[in-house]
Amino acid sequence: MAADSKTIYVNTFDDEAGENSSKCSLREAIIAAQKNTSFGGCSAGRTGVGQVDEIQLEAGTYKLTRGELSPESPIRILGKSRNNYEIKSSFTNEYPEFEEIKTVIDAQDGSSRIFNTAVTRVNLELNNIALNNGSAKDYGGAVYAGGNFAMSNGAILNSSAAKAGGAIYLLALDAKTEVSINNTRIENNNALKGSVLAMSCVGNLSDNQPIVTISQSSIVKNGNQASLSTMDFCGSNEVTLEANTIAKNTASASNGSIIRAVSDGLDRLSPYSSLVFSSNTIVENSAYSAFYYDENASKSFSYNVLAYNGTADGQGKSCRYLNNQIPAEDLQFAFLSNAAELSNANCVIPAKAISSAETDYKNLDVSGIAMPALLTDYRPASVYNIYLPLYYPLEGNAGASLVNIGSSGCSEYDQRGVARNADATLILNPSMKNTCDIGSVEKLNFTAADVEDLTNSSQKAMITALQAAIDQLKADIADQDRKEYKTANEMDLKEAEPYLAQFKSSLIYRAIYMNPFALALPQEVDVGNTQERKYKALNSDNYDVIVQAIGIGNDLTVDSTGKPVIKGDALDLVCKWDANLKKIVIYRTGGAATGDQNAYCQYTLKEKTGSMQQSSGILTAKFNNIAPIAADDTYSITTDSNLTVRVNPLENDSEDGDGPVSSMPAGKSLWHQNLDGQNIPIYFKTIPAGLNFKAEYSGPCPDGNQQNMCYGGTIEFSSKNAFNQFNHNIVYQVYDSEGTASNEATITLINQAKNTNESSSGGGSINIFGGLVLAGLALFRMRKFLKS
Repeated sequence: MAADSKTIYVNTFDDEAGENSSKCSLREAIIAAQKNTSFGGCSAGRTGVGQVDEIQLEAGTYKLTRGELSPESPIRILGKSRNNYEIKSSFTNEYPEFEEIKTVIDAQDGSSRIFNTAVTRVNLELNNIALNNGSAKDYGGAVYAGGNFAMSNGAILNSSAAKAGGAIYLLALDAKTEVSINNTRIENNNALKGSVLAMSCVGNLSDNQPIVTISQSSIVKNGNQASLSTMDFCGSNEVTLEANTIAKNTASASNGSIIRAVSDGLDRLSPYSSLVFSSNTIVENSAYSAFYYDENASKSFSYNVLAYNGTADGQGKSCRYLNNQIPAEDLQFAFLSNAAELSNANCVIPAKAISSAETDYKNLDVSGIAMPALLTDYRPASVYNIYLPLYYPLEGNAGASLVNIGSSGCSEYDQRGVARNADATLILNPSMKNTCDIGSVEKLNFTAADVEDLTNSSQKAMITALQAAIDQLKADIADQDRKEYKTANEMDLKEAEPYLAQFKSSLIYRAIYMNPFALALPQEVDVGNTQERKYKALNSDNYDVIVQAIGIGNDLTVDSTGKPVIKGDALDLVCKWDANLKKIVIYRTGGAATGDQNAYCQYTLKEKTGSMQQSSGILTAKFNNIAPIAADDTYSITTDSNLTVRVNPLENDSEDGDGPVSSMPAGKSLWHQNLDGQNIPIYFKTIPAGLNFKAEYSGPCPDGNQQNMCYGGTIEFSSKNAFNQFNHNIVYQVYDSEGTASNEATITLINQAKNTNESSSGGGSINIFGGLVLAGLALFRMRKFLKS
C-alpha cells in the first residue's frame, strides 16, 4: 500500500473528548490515531498498517482537564516550529532565528501525569513541545514510558512523582526499550528517586534492557534534599550522555546522588551495562555524590568537566565509589581528558584509569583551581545559548584551561550544535589550531582553514545550477505553503540574481571559485556585559581577504620565517580576491591542467575592526580538463536531395565546461586538430551500413585512440539505396584539444522518403480512430507537462 501522509491537525486548546465535531483537540487526535478513523473534529490520520501517526499542534498552551493522555498507537506529536525565517539568528547571524518553545502541554497545577504508555507500550515522540506541571502519585511525573520515548527541541518542567521518575520513568519491560532526549531543557522536576529519570530494573525474571541517550541538553535545578538521585540507572542498560550541562541539581546531602549507577538490593545494575559520558559539564550540583558507582557496568568518561560539586558541609564529592571504598584497579573504567578534582580525592577514580591516560589523553586535575578561572557563571536560557542553560569555557592559564587541550575525540558537536572541527590542519598557523575543549561548550578559535582538493567545475553546470536555484527561490516565494520562508528566500534571491549576472560576465577559462569564509571558524565575541557569546559574521563586510600565489608543484614546506615554499613556479598561476563575486578566483593564464602537480595559494582573513585578528590558510588545487559536451542533432533527408545531407555537428557541441570560447587563453585551440591545424574532433562510434559519408577534414584521433580516424568541417551523409525508407542513427563523440572525449551523442537522419501507405507496414493499419487516440495521448502529455 502507498504510505498515507495525512497529518492530524489540532485546532483547539480545549481538552475535548468527542463532544464537539467542529473542533479537534489533542486528546481526540490521539484517539483518532488509535482508531484509524475520524473522531470528534479530527481526521483519521495515517490509516496504513504500522504507520506512525503525526499530530500537529499550534503555538499556545494545551491544558489537560481530563487527566493523563494514554496513546494506544505509535504517534509523533509536533509543536509549532521554533525556527523563525523572518529574522537572522542572534547567535550565528544566519537564517533562521531559533526561538523559545511555543507549544506547551500543561497538566495544570500538577493535577495529573501528562503521558502514560506503561500499559500500551507504544512508541511516543515529541518535537518542539514543553511538558509542564505533570504529577504522578507513583511513577513518571511527566511521562511514564512503556515503549520507546523520544524528545527533541523541547522541555520537561515543574513535574513530580511521589516515588520515582519526576520527569520520566522508563518501564523497559520489552527488550531494548529506548529513551532518546536531544536539545531539551529538563528543569525543576522532583521525585524521591530519579528526580529527572528512573527506571524499572528487573522484569520477566531477567534484567530489563533500557537504552538511554541524552545529548545536547540541559538538566538543571532538579531535585531536593529528600531525593535519593537525579538520574538513577539500573538493569542491563546502555547509557550515553553527550554534550550536556548537568548543573545545580540537588539530592540528599547524606546519601543522595546526581547520577546513581549501583546495585542496591532488588535494584540490580547488571555488570553487562555500559555508561558512556562524553563532553558533559557536570558542575555545581549539591549532593553526597555527583556520580555514585560500583563495580558493575563498564564506564567510559572523556572530555567531561566533573568538578565543583558537593554539599554545604563539605562532605559531598563529584565522584564516589560504593560505600566510600577504593575501587579495584582492574575495574572497567576509561577516564580520558576529563577535568576533575583528583588530587584532593573529591573525585575517586581507579588509579589505573588515571595513569593509562597520562600519555595522549591526560586528565586535568583542577584541585585548587577556582571554578571562575575555568568557567563563566551559570548562564540561564537565552536566545544566545538556544535556550539551554550552560557555562562557557574560559581560556584560563597555561596548563590549566578547558580550551584547546591539544587532542581530538570529543563530541562532534557541542551543546549548541556547533561543529567542533577538532581535527583540521593549519600549516601556517599551527598554534591557532582548534582542538577539543573539555565540557559541553566549544570555544572556537578564529581560523582561516587550509583547504585541500579544490578543483575546477564545469562552468556551464555551475550556471545551470545557479539558475535552477533562482527559479526555485522564485517558486518558493510564490508558494503560499512556504510563506514562512518568504523573507529568507527574498533575501537570498536579492543576492542570487545579481550574482549570476556578475558571474556570467566574469568567467575565466578553467577557473576555480572559492568562498574563503565557508570553512573558516568564526570568532566568538561577548554580548555586552552578559557573559553570553555570539559569532561575528564571517563575510567581506567584517574581514578583508588578502590572496597571493605560492606556486605549482609538489612538496609544500614552510621556511624558518613562516613563508610557504614550493618546488615549482608561480609564473602563470593567479590567485586573487574578486570583491564583486566575493570569491577567491584561482586560474592559470596559460589554461593548462596541472596533472599530478598541485597549485598552491595563500589567503589571509583580517578583521577590519575590533580586535583586528587575522588568520592565514593554504589552498591546494588541481586544474582538470572538463570534458566537452556533445549534443544530439536531427536532420532530414529527402528524395529532392537524393537522400543526401551536409551537416556540421559541432554547431551544437561546446567546450563550455572549461569556460566560454571568449575566455580561452590566446593561442589555445578548442578542438583536436590534424597536422595541418584543421579541427577534426569528431569520432563516429557507429555508422549505419546503409549510409555513405565523407568529411572535409580528417586525421588520426588523439593519443589512446590513434588507430581510429577523426573528422571535421562539413560532413556529407547519403543513403546507399535510393529506395531506403529507414531513419539513420549515428553515434559520435568529440575530442577537445587535450584529447578528452565528450559524452556520446546521436545524429538522427529522418528519412522523408518513407512509404506512407497505411497497409504496407506489415503491422496493421492505423485508422482514423487510432490516429485520434495517439493525438489525444500527445495532447494529454502536453497538458500534463504544462501543468507541472
